[in-house]
Amino acid sequence: MWLSSGAPSLVGPVTWRKPIEFGLSGAIITFSLAWVLGRLQRSPLWDWAGAIGILFLVPETALIDLQQWRGVPSHFNFQTDFDGAVFSAMAGCIGFVAIGIAILALRSLGRVEGPPATGLAVRAGMIFLLLGQVLGGLIVANGLGPDSTVANASIIGAAGELKVPHALGLHGLQVLAVLALILERTRVFPRAAVTLVASCALGYGLLLAAATLQTYSGLGPLALTPLTLIAALVGAVLIAGPYLRGLSALRRASLA
Repeated sequence: MWLSSGAPSLVGPVTWRKPIEFGLSGAIITFSLAWVLGRLQRSPLWDWAGAIGILFLVPETALIDLQQWRGVPSHFNFQTDFDGAVFSAMAGCIGFVAIGIAILALRSLGRVEGPPATGLAVRAGMIFLLLGQVLGGLIVANGLGPDSTVANASIIGAAGELKVPHALGLHGLQVLAVLALILERTRVFPRAAVTLVASCALGYGLLLAAATLQTYSGLGPLALTPLTLIAALVGAVLIAGPYLRGLSALRRASLA
């Protein structure tokens, strides 16, 4: 629809940016959680409880699309009773999603099908996802402040952008899951594979910590301090190293 309407600007309080962002992010998270669910021990009651909670991403995204279609902001919009009701319904949907994620996170502490490295990737990824949910809640709390507007709801201090660590937290699961899937298809020893996943998780944690510190220092995402720059660089190396090792091992396994 965005392309059919002439690909208008994605900058501003009422654009296709939010429907696109939430649609893509929600789809990626949903497929990732379906993968996690497939790795957990079967439990019909808890399987359905987690899955139904996560499916509330669909109406939440539909409500964002509705507000875009109406030409009004989707978030922190209380201009009319209807707008306020839509935003409250969106918050309720995310509440159910958070419950579904929490159920899967708790269940991931038990048995996970696959090698030990995959189990570590699932557990660490779910922790990152929970942290992303918490950071999203902080955006809502900040956006409901007396001086907040739609434009600055995620801004902390002068220029700290809370959306950055929020997004990092939400998508750590995919970074670790892809690495785990690569390693499953190689001949890397299980203990070495666990070390590689642990390194990647540590690196991602450093990136998330650096982004969060940057935000709460009131600095823009690219206005890095020496501390956050070092943390980000070390984090990137700790993520890239395991991926390079895994891809190299995968290539050797495919040639064998």
